[in-house]
Amino acid sequence: MEYTDEQILAMRQNEKEKRHTTLETGIYVNKKLIEFQWEQLFEHKIELMLPVTFVDMPKLVANVKYPSQYRPQIIKTSLDGTVNFTFNIFDIKVEGSGGLEEVVAHFQTVLKQVNPAIKIINYDKVSCEERSFRFFSYRSYGIDTSLYNLVCITPIEDKVLQVCFNCEYNYYELWEDIAKQVFLAIKTGV
Repeated sequence: MEYTDEQILAMRQNEKEKRHTTLETGIYVNKKLIEFQWEQLFEHKIELMLPVTFVDMPKLVANVKYPSQYRPQIIKTSLDGTVNFTFNIFDIKVEGSGGLEEVVAHFQTVLKQVNPAIKIINYDKVSCEERSFRFFSYRSYGIDTSLYNLVCITPIEDKVLQVCFNCEYNYYELWEDIAKQVFLAIKTGV
């Protein structure tokens, strides 16, 4: 069987992408390798892996993109501003998994009060090691595009960590698994 140059290049790219499927090895998105590094946030309260090229969103941009006075405490963004991870720590004590469910329900209620058009797409529970995570996703609408939002809520010490991921809705399938890997790699008390 003979292959064209394009087919050979495509097979090589496919093989290369198969070797890069974790945060540690990097992950291909649209044929571009995204590498990750450990970062500490909130004065070393949490550590997680984020794309090497992500930066703190400039305040002027954050004021436009997140116009509420309750904008996220930390915003990490891609250089083009289309992919974001946001971080908040809330002074809420969680008692068991039922308490975590109450916190998630409260966050969803607040979201729907702010924007009644929001519909929760998926909800998921994950427990690994000694940490419980709750994820939910929803679609929101910006000025010129729709956005995919994935929210992760997990207790840390006597508080709640909320990590949100968002990107253009058309690209969420490329990023959703990556965002979940980032969430599940969160370490606390480092």
